[in-house]
Amino acid sequence: MVTLYVAGQPVGTWAEAEKLFAEAAKTQAVEFRDEHGRVIATSVPGAEPIIPWEPDVTREEIEDRKAEPGLTFEEVKKRLGWE
Repeated sequence: MVTLYVAGQPVGTWAEAEKLFAEAAKTQAVEFRDEHGRVIATSVPGAEPIIPWEPDVTREEIEDRKAEPGLTFEEVKKRLGWE
């Protein structure tokens, strides 16, 4: 049996994990432990941003950027002064 732990305290079973994990994982580390109390996996909120070199970007902004037209390789070379 796998148990969900939040802040080191058991909060529910694997069957209840979906709801519990969705709420708790937003603000604190969550662990999955086996019946012996050994940690199987840990989830840390905000451990790594979506784009490490631009940590404040949101998923909505990423989608907006993806919808914009891109540049051709020739245009990039011109902007970089390679031509």
